[in-house]
Amino acid sequence: MNSPQANGSAMNIWLAAVAAVLVQPLVFVARLAPDYIVSPGPLYGIGFALVAVVVVAAAAVLLLGVPTFLVLRRFHRLSWVSLAIAGVMLGALPAVFSWPRVLEGYSAGQSWHGRYVDTYINGLPSPYAWLIYGEGVAFFALHGLVGALVFYVVWRARVRPYSSFKPKPLRDSA
Repeated sequence: MNSPQANGSAMNIWLAAVAAVLVQPLVFVARLAPDYIVSPGPLYGIGFALVAVVVVAAAAVLLLGVPTFLVLRRFHRLSWVSLAIAGVMLGALPAVFSWPRVLEGYSAGQSWHGRYVDTYINGLPSPYAWLIYGEGVAFFALHGLVGALVFYVVWRARVRPYSSFKPKPLRDSA
């Protein structure tokens, strides 16, 4: 049978996980704000994108984040720094494997910060393709960082509520 403390601990982890997921649409909107400001027209599909962000964040937090938290806690390596590093690494992980590849005979371009740029020229990725790739990895890492820090803050607040207000025991001078 689980002890009340174990159940409380699991509940704290789940509440922290929910908070880490729910903060992701805010990160996404903040990330899109500069593009929205420069865009001459409306950004269509934003609602679908927000739902997709929540779904992907939920999967990442449940499948990668919570197990990483439990491993760090098991090995007594749990701190905001270790969770931040893990969040950056786990957030960037899916994007890392999508680097620009050589695509024979393929040419393409896209708008990048309000300016049209060539991303592929005759099958070869341009420097802009690599910049867009790096930016994507950084954005995913940012999502992981914010999620991990929110997870830690919520978990910590639930585990030790008002601990800073508790009097510290006096040490024996003997």
